[in-house]
Amino acid sequence: MTNASSKSILHDATPSWNGYNYQGKVGLYVCLANIIKEARAGFGLPSFDTFLDEHHIEYEWIEDFAIKRGDDYLSLHQVKHKGENKFKDHVEAIATILYRKKGILPDTDIFKYFNFKSKKQGDTATAKKKLKTEISIHKLIDEQGLLNSNWGDNVQLVDIKYRGNITKCFTDFEALSQKAFKTSTTYFHTADEVEPPQENITNIAGIPSHLVPNLAQPKSLSCQKVFLSFDNSTVYNLALSDDALNSELDRLIKELLELLHRGTTFSDTDIKLYKTALCSLVDQNLMLRHQHIRDKKDHHIPYLQRTKPSISFKVIVQKLKSTYRDQDDSYWNLVCRENFEKAYKEQIEDTDMLLANSAIDDKTYQYYTVRLESVRQNVIQQYFPNDCAGFLRRIYPHVSKGTSEHQYYSEISEPKKIKSVFFNFIKKVEKPSGKLTLKCKNKVFEYQPSCISFNEADPESKYIEVERTKKGLADNQGNQSNIFTNVDYIVVNSTDENDEILAGIEKITEVESYEKESLSIKESDKITQQKEISFIDSRKALGEING
Repeated sequence: MTNASSKSILHDATPSWNGYNYQGKVGLYVCLANIIKEARAGFGLPSFDTFLDEHHIEYEWIEDFAIKRGDDYLSLHQVKHKGENKFKDHVEAIATILYRKKGILPDTDIFKYFNFKSKKQGDTATAKKKLKTEISIHKLIDEQGLLNSNWGDNVQLVDIKYRGNITKCFTDFEALSQKAFKTSTTYFHTADEVEPPQENITNIAGIPSHLVPNLAQPKSLSCQKVFLSFDNSTVYNLALSDDALNSELDRLIKELLELLHRGTTFSDTDIKLYKTALCSLVDQNLMLRHQHIRDKKDHHIPYLQRTKPSISFKVIVQKLKSTYRDQDDSYWNLVCRENFEKAYKEQIEDTDMLLANSAIDDKTYQYYTVRLESVRQNVIQQYFPNDCAGFLRRIYPHVSKGTSEHQYYSEISEPKKIKSVFFNFIKKVEKPSGKLTLKCKNKVFEYQPSCISFNEADPESKYIEVERTKKGLADNQGNQSNIFTNVDYIVVNSTDENDEILAGIEKITEVESYEKESLSIKESDKITQQKEISFIDSRKALGEING
């Protein structure tokens, strides 16, 4: 079999957060387009409720996402956020789609049904080779990788130590192929238009000609139920930039809101909040996926029988039925989420611009993006989607909640400082801690990143800003404190890279006992007298954290 067919027919990788954000929104766009179509035909009828109950979206398994009705796959969707836009640039991905639709079983998936024991290097490779030989000798799979129509009879001749697992694998594969690949339509979503091939697809290197026989149009796969943007699908717009995608989501959400809340007018701000609420469903799904991976939730289920947590169309509509204009905690949480996402998106775009304009090299670019992704997925997602405000309070620990909730939540979610202070610091930290606070290289001191800035050219203005910040921290002390226990320094932007300024609040130390010697207790926590926390310039903090 070819390299392309060696790729698993299932998909269990998590893309970059920015890519996942785009992919998640494309998935929502497809869901909303289907819901709108059904609502136009029969909103309020029992058939509409049945439609919502039966249909759901499954991310990151059969494909980047899939639309299902019950256990059956109606459509598979591959998403490419960035990259080249010629047909030949997507050949590998397209060939993989064709292999799946053809019903070719990859070696990778066969091997997942066996537990290869290895005592020395090379044992696993030898065992896999013996298994493939057994399959080949008894003609269970033909030269193209298709299951032999008589495999059920032929498998009886296979060595008994392989027979049971092969039978299980092949049976599961046939069932999955029938419900996922044989009848479903595949859509290829991109941020830009894909240029049509310049030659007949059967002549393009990387696409085996036996996979595309008798194409109705020699430069299109539409007769194989595979659609790219140049095929002009009447079902979905398959080329949507970030801005165009957001516009489509806004349009679909507005139409559904008008059906669900008759007589109510929704502003652009309202629609953005509903969009944020829908995106939170994707976040929750991602978190649940990660939890399943960590806990090995489905490892007892044969590989090709597995499914992944999905989002019901009914749940999507329930989100849109909710009211987010009462300015309660849920409302403000969505406001915070919307502003944070704006800051994160701009940070990624700014990093891309630095690389494009040669302001940073490839190595630095990779370092920044990997660090941002790590913090986003391993730290920030602990607070999202339901406690965005709680996270922002930690990086704006000096902002007090006064009488105006609008002013407070607007201030702690101000995108400019999230970008210029918090993200610009965190992307330069070399070793992530897995939590928001960081320790210096010898673990003596602990640092809490923030969005506090003392970048004032005028010394008097800087003094006033410092005093204002100290007062805010003091007002938030006690039960309302936004400073973690055991923190020695609050990281800020300042005018002097050697700045260390007393913050006017005492360190909150929490250890089991000072009488017990513990390697887990850092030296600064063993000091029994009260100690004041200090502000520290981000450049000085980086020097101490990175070492």
